[in-house]
Amino acid sequence: MACVVPFRALRYHSRYSADMSCVTSPPYDVISETARAGYEARHARNVIRLILPGEAGRIEDGSFYSGAAALLRKWREDGTLERDPAVSFYPYRQSFRGPDGENAMRLGFLGALALPAAKSEERIVLPHERTLDAPRRDRTRLIEACRANLSPIFLLHPDSTGEAGRVLAASVAVPPLFAFQDDAGITHEMWRIDDPGAVDRLHKALLPDWTLIADGHHRYEAAMAVRNEHPQEEGAGYVLAFFCSLQDRGFRVFPIHRLLRAAPGTGTSRELADALRRRHLVSEIPHESGPEEVLSRVRGAGEGSVGVVLPDGPSLLLHVGRTAGDQGESGSGLDTELLQHAVFTETLGISAEAVSGGAVAYTSDAGEAFRRVRSGESRAAFLLNPLPIESVVRAAQKGLRLPQKSTYFYPKVFTGLVIRPF
Repeated sequence: MACVVPFRALRYHSRYSADMSCVTSPPYDVISETARAGYEARHARNVIRLILPGEAGRIEDGSFYSGAAALLRKWREDGTLERDPAVSFYPYRQSFRGPDGENAMRLGFLGALALPAAKSEERIVLPHERTLDAPRRDRTRLIEACRANLSPIFLLHPDSTGEAGRVLAASVAVPPLFAFQDDAGITHEMWRIDDPGAVDRLHKALLPDWTLIADGHHRYEAAMAVRNEHPQEEGAGYVLAFFCSLQDRGFRVFPIHRLLRAAPGTGTSRELADALRRRHLVSEIPHESGPEEVLSRVRGAGEGSVGVVLPDGPSLLLHVGRTAGDQGESGSGLDTELLQHAVFTETLGISAEAVSGGAVAYTSDAGEAFRRVRSGESRAAFLLNPLPIESVVRAAQKGLRLPQKSTYFYPKVFTGLVIRPF
């Protein structure tokens, strides 16, 4: 069963309610160095100062982590952050226009997930992507130093009884604690549920269910590492999480496109195209076609299809077959796995280790992918269809792990709304 409990959140003082857009930020792993500096300049109390390592953290001398912990203590002492008086759940709604151009609204809640304590419980929390050692170590050190979950992970659940949805719908019938709009035009609103009856109903609603990690695999594994290192600390046995029902109408998942980094000796565009044609079914897309046309062709071709954007010449529509030998390392046979195994490794000689080492970059924006290829910054872009969430769930339930950045759940859950100290 998924044990989700309320907690006493550490939150920005109410005097910051009108400034939440200035003190919050997206998750650390989607923020560029330029954006990081921008968030720092936006407000002296922006949460970015806690969650993103500066140069000290990158050189592994530990000063960033202790510095973040000291800053967190200071903000608690000077009243920037204050603890809620009662354990609560926190309904959180995001209203947005997605990358597909459609308006949507997503409602979930923030709570504390009990970390699996035994092998028999591991299948309650289902990861679906592979992780890397460096970011896992980074987040582990940050949690250990601060003794707090600064950023929530994002979990999906089936809401098999529908009770979670009913509790949340009732909870948002009153004005929110705050509401703000971020730089992307997404409206964020948060409420608090501290009525014991409603808290108990929401806690019990998730007990029959499993949860899928949509976003935050490294933070989840970091929390597990801290729990294992400090089993005597009760608070270390939980992790801050945002829970969203798979039945929610605002639920969105988009693809993350791949970019091959340009490097000396990697060959010409013609040589890359010829290599693809030798092993796969390839058709041409007119050179003047832009991102939307290429994506439209990829969507129309269905699963196993990839758009390939080259610096010169026409784009390509690549059809990757699902043969017995092309199911990839995990055996899922999903598009991101096929691209890694059948195209990158078997056709272009780019191993999974090389991908993890930086041979491939990522973007959820097809327009950006085009620009980076046409500017010469990237050798080629591979535009993907979104993975069907049902397929992702089935793979995770089988214990399979897809390549990192296989899914882009939109919008991102913001950091700074609540912090869970322990």
